[in-house]
Amino acid sequence: MEPEASPQDSLATFAADLRALRIAQGEPTFEAMSRATGVSKSVLSEGLNGKKLPTERTVSSLLTMLGQDPAPWVARRAALDPRFGGVDALAPAEARTGESGKRPITRLTLFLTAAATAVVAVVATSLVWSLALGPTSADAAAPTSSASASASANATEGAEYLPYADGVDPMRTICRNDAVIAGSATHLDGAMQVQMMYSHNCMAAWGRVTRYDGKAAGNSISMRVYPAVDVDSPRSQERTAFDLQSLYTTMVIEPDVDARICGLATVTVDGETVELGPPYCI
Repeated sequence: MEPEASPQDSLATFAADLRALRIAQGEPTFEAMSRATGVSKSVLSEGLNGKKLPTERTVSSLLTMLGQDPAPWVARRAALDPRFGGVDALAPAEARTGESGKRPITRLTLFLTAAATAVVAVVATSLVWSLALGPTSADAAAPTSSASASASANATEGAEYLPYADGVDPMRTICRNDAVIAGSATHLDGAMQVQMMYSHNCMAAWGRVTRYDGKAAGNSISMRVYPAVDVDSPRSQERTAFDLQSLYTTMVIEPDVDARICGLATVTVDGETVELGPPYCI
């Protein structure tokens, strides 16, 4: 379903079209959409009911979850945002979702994008402080890096977060804070969705699978993530649960940005096991 933007487009029309798309996809609950997108139920409700223009991230995550290409919707949203006055938001959306929300982007691309953003932020911050404070002896302090910053944050946040490592729940670590959907695919006519998540700060990947067939009770969902070069690697992570609509795996840490991490999900439908293949790699 493509958005039908027009010069007379409005927040109400945009919200109505989002509601229609949700209904067309089986009308998943706000709880299910929140768990699948990482966006709160209240924010989703405001956006779908036209109370507030949803952010670009919310629109992109929601449309990807609904199995659609988020790019035209993000562009349409930008046209409604008075801050941008119709600035083309298509390119940023494509960079995050892999051109169509269906083909995964590589971890190297994600890494380079995040690294470039971090460098710009550091340079800008340094310039502001240099102008404000002038040169001091502290200017000769040891340099920092994104890796050391992440390690420092991981240590200082110890009271709230767990240290990130293979096999750790990503939602209990700082990795959740910069997690993005690196790739997403729907299966069984939109009844199932498989996603690969990635955190640049942690160099970590994990998988998420969500079902929208209304048959969670009595059935299972399972997903396994593993290094692409070794399906049976001891670093592989797998999780299975019954009676759940959505499940995510524990993490695989991979410092080599050229290495790929894959995920493969299975579900049971009325007791029959269905593989949601082929494997999805980022």
